[in-house]
Amino acid sequence: MELKEKVVLITGSSLGIGKASAIEFAKEGAKVVVTYNSHKKDAEKVLKECKKLTDAIMIQLDVTKMDSIKNCVEKTIDEFGAIDVLVNNAGVLVEKNLLEQSFDEIKFGLDVNLTGLINMTKIVLPYMLEEEGIIINIASVAGKRVKWPDVSIYTASKFGVRGFTQCMAKEYEGKNIRFYAVNPGGTATQMNNFDGISPEKVAKVIVKTAKENLGKKSGDDVDVPDYL
Repeated sequence: MELKEKVVLITGSSLGIGKASAIEFAKEGAKVVVTYNSHKKDAEKVLKECKKLTDAIMIQLDVTKMDSIKNCVEKTIDEFGAIDVLVNNAGVLVEKNLLEQSFDEIKFGLDVNLTGLINMTKIVLPYMLEEEGIIINIASVAGKRVKWPDVSIYTASKFGVRGFTQCMAKEYEGKNIRFYAVNPGGTATQMNNFDGISPEKVAKVIVKTAKENLGKKSGDDVDVPDYL
């Protein structure tokens, strides 16, 4: 997809991979929707950077709340008239043994990483059906193979993201919407104690995925370490 003038909505784009992706899409001339849950000041900085390059807006978004999701999508449509690319990036990590996690922590991890992603996709899809759309779900290499202890809920959610991506590709096979699961490894974000590769490198892979120049088909995994 040619990204210039396309509308790109990125969940969780005030920090980390989401922030870097917003700026990278802006460099391509896409119209960017910067979203944040609680880090408003950080989001304002991202918005300022994007506006130096392209049209951009900022919207508060809590992917665990349906009203917030609907409001975000409606505001985007009101402002730009379309959503061409959705990047489901919002995510959380609770690093604890399962028995040490509260039921609220378990629910929150699944609500943000998986249920929120599914709900966001469901609300955006009808707008994409009228034109063309690409949905990029940020999963993880932890959703392909189990390598670390104490991240059971995160790992389960990312396996789920990949399965959801593959099933959606089957549901919309032959139509004008494509789905991809981008799987970063350890990335230098707050979630990962700033250890790993730079979010900017991951963002470049996300943008290449949206441009569909990696030779992938709808439903495929895009493993970030393969492109570094």
